[in-house]
Amino acid sequence: MKLQEGPILYRASFLLPISSAPFEEGALLVDDGRILAVDCFDKLTVAHPGVTVVDFGDALLLPPMVNAHTHLELSSFDEWSATAGEPDSPHEFVDWILWLVRVRRSVSEEQFHDSLAKGLNTSLRTGTGAIGDILTTLSAAPAYRKSPLRGRIFAEVLGHDPAVAEKRLTAISDTLLNDSRSALDWGLSPHAPYTLSAAVLDQVFAFARGLSLQCTMHLAESTAETRFLHNGSGAIADKLYAYARWDPTANPPPGCSPVAALCRQGRLRRGDLVVHGVQVDAADIDLLKQSGCSVVLCPRSNATLNVGKAPVAAYLKAGVPLALGTDSLASSQSLSVWDELAFAYDWFAGAGKPCEWLAMATLGGAKALGMQDRMGKLEPGLEASFQVVTLPDMPCLNALEETLCASGQDVKVTHLYLAAENVMPGN
Repeated sequence: MKLQEGPILYRASFLLPISSAPFEEGALLVDDGRILAVDCFDKLTVAHPGVTVVDFGDALLLPPMVNAHTHLELSSFDEWSATAGEPDSPHEFVDWILWLVRVRRSVSEEQFHDSLAKGLNTSLRTGTGAIGDILTTLSAAPAYRKSPLRGRIFAEVLGHDPAVAEKRLTAISDTLLNDSRSALDWGLSPHAPYTLSAAVLDQVFAFARGLSLQCTMHLAESTAETRFLHNGSGAIADKLYAYARWDPTANPPPGCSPVAALCRQGRLRRGDLVVHGVQVDAADIDLLKQSGCSVVLCPRSNATLNVGKAPVAAYLKAGVPLALGTDSLASSQSLSVWDELAFAYDWFAGAGKPCEWLAMATLGGAKALGMQDRMGKLEPGLEASFQVVTLPDMPCLNALEETLCASGQDVKVTHLYLAAENVMPGN
């Protein structure tokens, strides 16, 4: 779509910049894909007489949602699990991982490609403008080329054999070199500290440093993980390692928490992402703060797998940057960050103000993906990236932020603009 020449004024009943408080009768002045001004509609029309106006009426204009952790290639997982004869998700963490692996092995590469395309499209429809997506099936990468979504693709690595890991990293390198048509950047995802040996972890992080790739890692998600890293025992050793034919004695546990194992070895760098961060104590939180990493919360997935609640209040008090992610449809009910936000706001009742939760869902995710200078807030100089939403009953200004946090599926996203282009499917 060719952008209209000349400035355009986008107006709605409410405007929420995220970096400042919401206000009524707000407007964005946009030209050449960027925001020129954010102010009251009346002021901007006086300052710019004759400007083209797009009036969204009784609606709210705010930055797009950022899904900082998801697995979009699993967007058809319910269908696959039913076809595989395993429709019911286990509720114990390691059993769930084994279920996921079994179902994945029944799926073709073409199905992963189509599932990824489906997830990208669904993300747009729910007001998501940027993603931190884990890609396991490298052959599905062409699906990203047709999507306007911003963010980062994190190519996943796991395993214990350095030779196998080297082949995987070579394949990832080749994929990066051949992919220049996607709107997304690339990163690396060493899966978790219990699915990579110490040697492979160092190998993967060295590869990331060499190519200046941001890393994201599932970390401190469950008590099973914590127990295994402390003493090498429990369900991960007894079930997961037995299934994968990994020798738990060949890779001695570090004898400390998952966070300490990654931070004290200097593997995680400033700007990397930690996903989940549920099973942490005060010392772990301090290490994460010092590391300069963001923590991506996935509360619906955590509730489904019964792994506990992340200490959100402690994270906020310590100043650890937080973002939201939906995780995959293998452990969550939807790919909507609006749904994730509503669940989190209720589940963590009292931990965080409405404005802090809305920031996690937008600017926090943009910061986590290194995009805060492009999107995540509505300020002059940034890309004109925003969503337009309505509610069954628009609240008064004083109740706006709290209502948005609690509304979930009641939020209707009518338009999604990325760099001033309406990318909502069907428009």
